Amino acid sequence: MFNRLLEILLGLDRGFLNKEGELTLQWNPRWPGQEIVTPAVWNLLLAAIAVMLVIYVYRREARSTRARVILGACRLLLLGLTLALLNRPVLSLVQSRMEPSVLAVMIDDSVSMRVRDIVAGPGAEPQARLDAAISLLTSQDQELLRKLSKLHELRLYTFDRDAQPLATIANEPADHDKDPKQVTPLDPAAVKAVSSIKPTGQNTQLLGSIKSVLTDLQGQRVAGVVVISDGRDTPTSATSDAMSQVKSFGVKVYPLAVGSDRAPANIDLQAVSVQDSVFKGDIVNVQVTVRGTGYEPGHSIQLTLKNKKTGLPIMSDGRPVETTVTVQDDRPIEAELQFKSDQQMGKDETGTVDLIVEAVKQAGEIDEADNLRNIQVSVLDAKISVLYVDGYPRWEYRYIKNEMIRDKSVDISCLLTSADPSFAQEGDKRITRFPESIEELLEYDVVLFGDVDPRQFSDRQLQLVADFVSKRGGGFGMVAGPRYSPRLYRNTAIEPVLPVNITRLPPEDNSTITAGFRPVLTKDGEASTIFRFFPDRERNKRYLTTEIQPLFWYQRGVTAKAGVGEVFAEHPTDVGPDGRKSPLLILGRFGSGRTMFSAYDDSWRWRFYTGESIFDTYWVQQLRYLARSKKLGQRRVTLSSAKPSYELGDQVRLQMRVVDPALLQQLPDQIRVDVMAEPAEGGSPTLVRQENLIRQEGQSDLYIASFTADRVGKYSVKLPPLASGIDTIQVPVEVIVPRLELSQPQVNRAAMTALATETDGQLIELADAKTRLPALIPSAAKVFPVISGQPLWDAPLVLTLFVLIVTIEWVVRKLQGMV
Repeated sequence: MFNRLLEILLGLDRGFLNKEGELTLQWNPRWPGQEIVTPAVWNLLLAAIAVMLVIYVYRREARSTRARVILGACRLLLLGLTLALLNRPVLSLVQSRMEPSVLAVMIDDSVSMRVRDIVAGPGAEPQARLDAAISLLTSQDQELLRKLSKLHELRLYTFDRDAQPLATIANEPADHDKDPKQVTPLDPAAVKAVSSIKPTGQNTQLLGSIKSVLTDLQGQRVAGVVVISDGRDTPTSATSDAMSQVKSFGVKVYPLAVGSDRAPANIDLQAVSVQDSVFKGDIVNVQVTVRGTGYEPGHSIQLTLKNKKTGLPIMSDGRPVETTVTVQDDRPIEAELQFKSDQQMGKDETGTVDLIVEAVKQAGEIDEADNLRNIQVSVLDAKISVLYVDGYPRWEYRYIKNEMIRDKSVDISCLLTSADPSFAQEGDKRITRFPESIEELLEYDVVLFGDVDPRQFSDRQLQLVADFVSKRGGGFGMVAGPRYSPRLYRNTAIEPVLPVNITRLPPEDNSTITAGFRPVLTKDGEASTIFRFFPDRERNKRYLTTEIQPLFWYQRGVTAKAGVGEVFAEHPTDVGPDGRKSPLLILGRFGSGRTMFSAYDDSWRWRFYTGESIFDTYWVQQLRYLARSKKLGQRRVTLSSAKPSYELGDQVRLQMRVVDPALLQQLPDQIRVDVMAEPAEGGSPTLVRQENLIRQEGQSDLYIASFTADRVGKYSVKLPPLASGIDTIQVPVEVIVPRLELSQPQVNRAAMTALATETDGQLIELADAKTRLPALIPSAAKVFPVISGQPLWDAPLVLTLFVLIVTIEWVVRKLQGMV
């Protein structure tokens, strides 16, 4: 109450006198020529003048001595008050403000921090790097965080490509009066945030993340930055400019190295590919890319193929399908697992087999999750019905016809257009004319044209072939010849169907060809079964390179249609109009069907010189490729993923194709699919997201969905039944750790040492962190005086004193009869 009254009298803000701090009265005079004549001189001079003036005035003024003294005292008080106000009195409150010390703690949460190479002691199980970092911060009642918070305000961040704020722990200075055994709990939310960090970052940018943190803390008293990381930049970035930018902040960085200096032992199935559908009896090649790191040269890795549903190995010729590869260095190794699709593989009701490719786990691996990859294969158990039309009985026609008639997996109907009307056409099912309706054409899975004159067909018949492929999923192939195909098919309904451009063909060349050539396989050709004549990969490669019979004639001037045709074989030396090697065998798609173009017409030499198996394998595999879409179309709907596995952050692309025209008319423009996480042992699948398959404009039979692979794991994309008679379709999709982040996961000690040296910090080992960090990083806190001033010249008290003195003087004068 008294303080408030005093505040009113002195004209102070409310509560001014209740604030903590030291009150002082300060004078701020501003006299003329103050630099020369000091304020003290001015005050003495004015005080002397005032005294002399009062003595002079009141020496004879009053009637009595007592009155003169009183009046003189009042006048002196009035002049003294005026002199005091001329010296500008200010009442000041001096307080102390402390800017706290801020310590940034950055925790690497990229996928390389999941590497389990931290061994706490003899016989202990290896611990993941991130788990070790979390344990460092949160174990033993958060001892390290508690010690650091006694000196600093802690700002916690996670980082991979950039830094993200995680939590703040307030500065709690040590209270020496407290019982040392009494532990004050830290903010539970901050501790929980640290404990819940997961190693999901796709790549690491160390310097960029530190710069981001320092920018965030600009204007604060930063004691340093503690970086808990393996120091591995992925992808490696230019460091000179980034380091200069970090140094410009003038803040010390204390890298805390987490992980081993040696490349940890790990086996990684980096890629697995297989045909999405095969026919019963096909040889299936599963292409595997495996990488082993941290092993001595000569170390063996065993690859096996298992049935996902039963867990049992796939058998081939009474033996498990497996192979062994040998590690020489850390480069990826190509391998394959081969089996015959007529084995009992545990097909479901749709003929689909879910398989697991496994690299047998070995002791000490840093990540066993990347030893398994899921694949799915549809097995088609049906004969292929082929309509083969040729213009004249050339050698290619004769050998293909005879071979396919003998093959029990193919029903072939042959039509030789140059034959007499009385000629009995050959084949398993004999015909006399080309189909004239789509219903007749749908009795076949594949239509194969040889060197046949397009004028043998009506425009309607050629359009039927195009519709058979694009709308009904049929297969169409053309075997080039020197007379008609493909030259005369320009501007016909067949030209768009072909997987090659035929607009730049050179003039006919009837000269004799004496030099032969052997086809060179492309990557797609090597991965396919069309040119797989021997189980052993090296034996097959040697045969194609040096032993297979040479070819002579081929159709020059064709080029693969961009985005449509895939070249499986090309000429070893000749170049086409597009500047690339001349294509020889091209496979592609047109609408919902598949297409093929063979630029040569003497593959019969492979049968004549080498026997039945080479020629039969070559043509049966091509026909099966062409027939797959139509055979799959008997299921009315197909669902597939662009790849069996995706890296974290990739776009997952799903494709649904509707091959039943009646069903297509019933479906909406968007169809929901469920993405289910595979269950743990004994659990049930969990719904993680729902996506919409969207009908594509211009391709009404095609639906596509795309979404980001945002979490590592094995999933199943589930398409619910779309109509009666259609079963639920499931496609496996796997999201894996980015290979770049784990390609060299050992600690980059050189980079972390350079970072500490350049910023005047120190590199700290994980084992020493608890003892060294609190003592190594001093507080950067600083106390600043804060002065709050209130001028007194206009205070109510001053006015009150002035009026009081003047009033006393007036009363005395009145009593003395002086007024």
